[in-house]
Amino acid sequence: MRELSLHILDILTNSTRAGATLVTLTIDMRSKEDRLIISFEDNGCGMSEEFVSRVTDPFSTTRNTRKVGLGLPLLKELCELTGGSLEISSKVGEGTLVKAILVPSSIDCLPLGDVGESLAGLAGTYEKSCDFVVVFQHDVNGKSVIDTREIKEKLDGMSLQEPEIYLFLCDYYREQQESILGGL
Repeated sequence: MRELSLHILDILTNSTRAGATLVTLTIDMRSKEDRLIISFEDNGCGMSEEFVSRVTDPFSTTRNTRKVGLGLPLLKELCELTGGSLEISSKVGEGTLVKAILVPSSIDCLPLGDVGESLAGLAGTYEKSCDFVVVFQHDVNGKSVIDTREIKEKLDGMSLQEPEIYLFLCDYYREQQESILGGL
């Protein structure tokens, strides 16, 4: 994967497949600590302790369509290449928390990429089954929170899949990403 937004898309998609009805994505830039922390928290079906212990093995997957799962193993490798780490905690029936800690000054750290397009697509695709809360946070520039529940309420029944709504969401996520995180 060439940018972090593709890892984000992969993990958020996994959350929806795990039956999550609410997923919170936090992208937290801590410039003073030289850390970029991307966390995903969902209320999906969760994983057993035994599966969590091997979930970063590419040959461990819950999917029936193929026998490998590369998303988390690749993200873990990327985090470690930058000098960071990947933390995963989960409880069956309650959900999962994935925290990717990266060192943005590392030559191995990928650019964040276009998070807006990924998020707008997911929000539209899963609008009836899952809501997304996105937090862009920076230790210097502040914080922005975007909640699809609030957006849907303001749209008063219009679908997030409508082309003009999709484009609005792409731009809105991008604007918030740029204003809080800058050119990451």
